[in-house]
Amino acid sequence: MLRFLCTVLIFLSVSESVRAGEIQVGVLVGTSQRSTFDHTFKRFTKETGIAVRTIPSQDTAYKAKVPIWLLDGHGTPDVIFWQASQRLFAYTSKNAVHPITSLWTEEKLDANFSHVKSGVAQNGEVYALPVSYYHWGLYYKKSVVEKFGGVPKDWAAFMEQCQRMKDAGITPIGIGRKDKWPAAAWFDYLNLRLNGLSFHQELLAGKITFTDARVQRVLVEWKKLIDADFFSPNRADEGWDDVLPYMYRDRVAYTLVGNFVTSKIPSTLYQDFGFTPFPSIGKSERYEEAPLDVLLIPKKAKNIKGAEAFIRFMARADVQSSLNADLGYLPPHRQGIASPKAFTQAGVDLLRQSKGVSQYFDRDSPPEFEKLAIPLLAEFTVYADVAGLTSRLEAARKSVFP
Repeated sequence: MLRFLCTVLIFLSVSESVRAGEIQVGVLVGTSQRSTFDHTFKRFTKETGIAVRTIPSQDTAYKAKVPIWLLDGHGTPDVIFWQASQRLFAYTSKNAVHPITSLWTEEKLDANFSHVKSGVAQNGEVYALPVSYYHWGLYYKKSVVEKFGGVPKDWAAFMEQCQRMKDAGITPIGIGRKDKWPAAAWFDYLNLRLNGLSFHQELLAGKITFTDARVQRVLVEWKKLIDADFFSPNRADEGWDDVLPYMYRDRVAYTLVGNFVTSKIPSTLYQDFGFTPFPSIGKSERYEEAPLDVLLIPKKAKNIKGAEAFIRFMARADVQSSLNADLGYLPPHRQGIASPKAFTQAGVDLLRQSKGVSQYFDRDSPPEFEKLAIPLLAEFTVYADVAGLTSRLEAARKSVFP
């Protein structure tokens, strides 16, 4: 009897929350970004009368919560900020995400999101709303690079400049190995430049062997950088942002990273940092990395109607423009207006000139594969063992893909 009464009370409490018009939103957010999201959510509440209760967490903790919310159903929010492509499809394939296909059609979202729809649609259904994306490339210390002739025009010139920097006692490229994933950007970009987007996507989908001569060319080219000691020393306790203080002191010239890095640069040094696309190699097409962040509604959400109202609100150009301007990201909405800040505008120009974009290694490949592969790529930046990496990546591919 007591258990029955407790169940009734819980049900009434949940029902009251839904009737009162409250939604819970899981947010992957850094400390400096919290106020930006809060402002957007208050605006939604003012317009709709639906209160928003946020469940914020930072990177590692948040990623650990998502499978608990979506698969186990414990403390599941009504809306979850997440990531497109395979990171999303890992859960849609398990029937854990509420489709928003009808909403997408009613709001005519194809008109403004068709260019990024492939990252949120699968088997005829749409599962998430594109809300932000951000560009990757080489961020550099202007005062250092200008001493060595400025930004190189292509890969050969980049390699030559790195050698001159190395000879002068400057580390050409900073990389944080603690987080492991920064290494994947080097594999991605070299593969995109040498082999193109379609090949890259097929490789990460397990359709091409890592023993393929085209993949071997990527690893050999990457090995040249490592053998020449162009990367920062192997310090396993240093993350991606620990590279920055070395750049502040003119000890490191470049780092390959996403535009989120700009939020870490002190205002006093901001003007001394620049951005340039990853160098072209030969006559290669320009494909870029631009990971897409999305909003999804879990199948286990308690307030589907409130969640859908939130999705409709977040799909508006004005909302995406203001949110992303403050975050330093780009609005996926075709009518969205990007921030006038120099680094953001550099991203706009970059993606306008791009022939296509990838989502990043850990989003373009299934979770089961990227968890095996990314530590191997990080290890490669230390030992540069082409044969060893090839063998282990191929073993991982065969273990994950039937």
